[in-house]
Amino acid sequence: MRPPALCEREQGRPEMLCLLLRALAGRDTPVAEHAGLAQPVLAPTQLLLPASAAPAERQAAIAHAAAHLLHSRAGQDARGRKPLALAVLSAVEDARVERLLVAALPGVRRWFAAGLPREAPQGLGFTALMNRLDRVLADPQARDGHHWVQRAQQAFWSLPAGAPAADFAQCALVLANMLGQMRVPFDTAYRPQAAYRDDHSYLWDHGRCTDAEPLPAQAGAAVQAPAAPTAAVLRELPYGEWHARAGLWRPDWCRVQERTLHARPPAPPRARPALGTEGETLDLQAAVAALVDRRRAQAWDTRLFHRPARATRASVLLLLDLSQSTLAPWGAGRQTVQAAQQQAALRLARQLAAQGARVAVHGFSSNGRAAVAYWRAVAFGAPCDAQALAALPVRHSTRLGAALRHAHTLLAAEPGPRRSLLLFSDGQPWDIDVYEAGHLLHDARHAVDALRAAGVHARCVTPDASGWAELCPVFGAACLHLLGAVTTAERLQRTVLGR
Repeated sequence: MRPPALCEREQGRPEMLCLLLRALAGRDTPVAEHAGLAQPVLAPTQLLLPASAAPAERQAAIAHAAAHLLHSRAGQDARGRKPLALAVLSAVEDARVERLLVAALPGVRRWFAAGLPREAPQGLGFTALMNRLDRVLADPQARDGHHWVQRAQQAFWSLPAGAPAADFAQCALVLANMLGQMRVPFDTAYRPQAAYRDDHSYLWDHGRCTDAEPLPAQAGAAVQAPAAPTAAVLRELPYGEWHARAGLWRPDWCRVQERTLHARPPAPPRARPALGTEGETLDLQAAVAALVDRRRAQAWDTRLFHRPARATRASVLLLLDLSQSTLAPWGAGRQTVQAAQQQAALRLARQLAAQGARVAVHGFSSNGRAAVAYWRAVAFGAPCDAQALAALPVRHSTRLGAALRHAHTLLAAEPGPRRSLLLFSDGQPWDIDVYEAGHLLHDARHAVDALRAAGVHARCVTPDASGWAELCPVFGAACLHLLGAVTTAERLQRTVLGR
């Protein structure tokens, strides 16, 4: 269906603009001009246009406003969302509603296309990346070499046009988290390059947003990131990294800083050997106590012999991704990915320990290759403490290969016939000094291959299908598990215990 276009003379008349908006949106919304505006301003009750706007910009602004009036929810709560996240959310919402309007009225595509860049803008700053984002979200065939822009284009167009708005918002939050991991600072002078797009005041209620509220990645989260604890570095070890494109192993490329939430790693408690009515060795203390009770004509305990100690079935290291992106909401609820990972790790650690495994729970994040923080929350064989997991700092980025290599070092010192590593990750390995898409995934695959060559069983738990797709080349589909799967715990226990 062709939209009702206006001639240039009619485009300058406010009453004709009102009629065009009514025709597109199906409602009477006043349209007025204002000399002091730099971009359109849309409210539920009116649309203000810059007096200096060109006729084509006015027509595109009317169509864009109609798309919002038809498909966007007005006055969404901006609480807990900082400017960077709001900008990404708004850009994705602009593209979503325009896509829906174009699906209904294909002729408006050319109205929007005239206001968007035809070539990929240059630059790696926030404004440049957002302009590149607008271009690829408007055209699935557009090409851009930046990994973040490519990821955004793939995620946006993989969703059906009629998918719930919450799905697109979740996509936008992931993109905002990635910008945070890339250390891209927000540009306070940013505004959409497309002059026909409004200032997003229609979308957001800014009156409830304060500086003291949580980071964008925590929006909708039930659990906030704990403050970063002060902890000395226990030791610092260098590790190499594999550069797949160059086919080059770079020795001592990363530095892992091992830390703990305790003054020293907790030692496993020494339990008294179990006693039974049969065994190879008599327990003298139990025998004396039984003899005394018998002479007093009291009931006496017949468990006088040491039972053979139960052999360790396996040593299992549960490794938690502590990067900022894991503070995104998990699924449709208010729980974060990080909180869900911690709960699953706690439950699994206790179940494995009850079956004779030596279990440790560690976590990691990175701030460049020279500062990969590796936290030893629960030592091998120690009781799993929920408070220790909750205190782990969640921040920065994901140098996955370096963390896997350090976990390999720790597992190599473990006794027992079977050693296993289980990674909990959302599948977003990026860091501030990595500019090639997929580089850290190739390096992680190299680290996993080394683990398996040494006899360590390496598997991964990821929260959703997006993480599955990212990590499948690293671990293989047979060694990936979804966080919310009902059978995950049982399957993992059988695997790591060698049943």
